[in-house]
Amino acid sequence: MGRLAQLIITAMIVLVIGVSYFWWNTLKWTGEMTSLRPHFDGQCESVEGIIGAEDIVIDREKALAYISSHDRRHREKPGAIWVMPLGEPQSAHKMKIKGYDADLFSPHGVDLWVGEDGVRRLFVIEHGDWSQSRIIIFRIENGVLVFDHAVTDPLIKRPNDVAAAGENAFYTSNDLGVPYGSKGELFEVLLRKQNGNLVYFDGQKTQIAANEIGYANGVALSHDGTKLYLGAIIDQSVRFYDRDLKTGALTLRDEIYLHTGVDNIDVDEDGVLWVAGHPKLLTFSKHAKDGAKRSPSQIIKIDPRDKTIREIYLSLGDPLSGASVGAHAGNMLLMGGVFDPRVLACRLEPASAPSE
Repeated sequence: MGRLAQLIITAMIVLVIGVSYFWWNTLKWTGEMTSLRPHFDGQCESVEGIIGAEDIVIDREKALAYISSHDRRHREKPGAIWVMPLGEPQSAHKMKIKGYDADLFSPHGVDLWVGEDGVRRLFVIEHGDWSQSRIIIFRIENGVLVFDHAVTDPLIKRPNDVAAAGENAFYTSNDLGVPYGSKGELFEVLLRKQNGNLVYFDGQKTQIAANEIGYANGVALSHDGTKLYLGAIIDQSVRFYDRDLKTGALTLRDEIYLHTGVDNIDVDEDGVLWVAGHPKLLTFSKHAKDGAKRSPSQIIKIDPRDKTIREIYLSLGDPLSGASVGAHAGNMLLMGGVFDPRVLACRLEPASAPSE
């Protein structure tokens, strides 16, 4: 055998070993090699017809949940914001919108701001036709969403979630660094690039508040506004930031690794975090393309005071596949998914109640 042939064979062997290791490592970090044991201490009812309930925010004073809904497998169809009375989940209905006339309404992450005057503002990430995403601020008046204004900015490139920080101020997470629909999306995920960031808009200007994040996703503020929580799918963690109330500047204080693809974060009435996760990321990717391929749903509770972690809900994908949010109030847990046509309204057993 000639020297050239030996070099070619050696190179092929090295390539095969390298590719095999890369794929094995990918299967490992995406959770595909992890066994799951479904469990939940509670009872759920399914509210059908709310397609792609990617995010949910609860107005606990009025016992209402606002739900961002869009059929993301058919992006040409308009989405909607639904309102659900916590006491009567089956009476959920689409909200009317006044003053916003976009050709295509494609809502994603949402958050609620209640002013000192009692006026409620719903912050909505709106992708439109996905050529220019924006943050829409609606006033909620007599059960109607009244358009107030929209915020666009070159720094707001791929907004995923939003956290209201004032009547006109907010944080929003840019999940990846490449444009929507780019071939680089897959490579950025598989290579675990940390090109996501967090942007702060103070009502007048935007600035990058945090960067080097592996698929920045859920973002939420503590009730007093002094802490910010940020979830990252690729990093599989929740970051804890201290927040300057005057400037909005953030200082990373801690990071909790959950070994799951962290999605949206809800902060309940006691300041406890309810985190939705995708424990098998490649399975979730298959589910995104085909609803028949079910993806696990997971809700984790974190008490930020002592960093205790407890898995509250885990399923293999039924009745809800690919849960992206778990919003908690009292003994109720509302769960929505990125693609499924339903919301789960669950009542928790006492053992799953908030930490004292």
